[in-house]
Amino acid sequence: WAARRANMAAGRGRFFCTAGRGLEPFLAREVRARLGATEVDCVLGKVFFSTEAELGELKKLKSGERLFLLLKKQTPLAVSRNKGKMLHDIKSLVAEEPDYWLDIISIWRNLHGCKGKKGDVLQENRLPLKRKSEEETNIATKRQKTQQARETMSEECHVEAGERCEIPERKSDQDCWAESKASLEDPSKSSGEEPVVNEKLSFRVSCRCSGAIAKILTSQEIGRAIGIALMKQFGWRADLRNPDLEIFVHLNNIHSVVGIPLFRLPLANREYIKTAGLRSTIAWAMASLAEISVSAFVLDPMCGLGTILLEAAKEWPEACYWGADLSDSQLEGADVNVRTAGLMDKIELLRASVKALPLPSESFDAVISDIPFGKKFKITKDIQLLPDILQEMER
Repeated sequence: WAARRANMAAGRGRFFCTAGRGLEPFLAREVRARLGATEVDCVLGKVFFSTEAELGELKKLKSGERLFLLLKKQTPLAVSRNKGKMLHDIKSLVAEEPDYWLDIISIWRNLHGCKGKKGDVLQENRLPLKRKSEEETNIATKRQKTQQARETMSEECHVEAGERCEIPERKSDQDCWAESKASLEDPSKSSGEEPVVNEKLSFRVSCRCSGAIAKILTSQEIGRAIGIALMKQFGWRADLRNPDLEIFVHLNNIHSVVGIPLFRLPLANREYIKTAGLRSTIAWAMASLAEISVSAFVLDPMCGLGTILLEAAKEWPEACYWGADLSDSQLEGADVNVRTAGLMDKIELLRASVKALPLPSESFDAVISDIPFGKKFKITKDIQLLPDILQEMER
């Protein structure tokens, strides 16, 4: 605990970022190079690291999925048939080291430019949810009007339609604490205990569990236990729909991890990609392997929607990029993506077959392509063309 607080005093936060399978080494290299990260630790699906980087720099990570401020990481919880004992151990994730929790919340506030006053909220997280809430309400209102005009629905059905407007943003039942606020009355009021601090933050808990613990407890039970502990310990209030912050809990056979998501959307959701094709994190990793140099000419002969070209051109803009494809619809989508990203002067597109590219020999420095053969596309007949395709790429 003392070492962690010393790091925080030095301005170094401890984070973790989720990664697609096989991308952990790429993410570990990236956090070191881009963020100057230290204490980098890789496990399956996650990379833990420490850095002094600001929020804007953290958001530039290209090979990660979701980024979290780390609250706690420890060995797996002991599994027993006594659910009460296990829930007590889970609550200890919150009850232990309350001062450290408050230090982490201060880092979270500082990263988002909050001053720690009552009423401070993470606007980046809240506003999109409010818009979504308003849209849902408008849709429900229109449905009700239609139903009233047709006079085919009973009054009871209108009530049900109205109740749907209050349902939180949809999540998987294994990834979300889906208990109602009414079931989480503040325990401090009934027990007479005073919370450690009453900042009046609102929160929700998202829980994911797998392995041995998932055979004993559900995600909902774990999330509710942690939620009650947070309310009792800090005086926070539960808000499933529009919280100030989210507490993410992941329990499995490898570790127990608790963190705060720093962004509402995954890092992999690129704002400059209109229509997604290949996963952007994979496209970036593939481009990074090409070691693209200044003034290099780079070709994707089966570019599809152009994701690899977009990721490469954004990260290494000093090169020139060409994409080819036989599909008119794919090229149209790629053109829209290129224009959305503002890369018309960096990426050229042409309709051509990868088996006979209308390009001079040795005219490109690198060829990067996601060849559509394998488990996903289940192509068996055309696999015979692979030698010809590779030969043309080599040319």
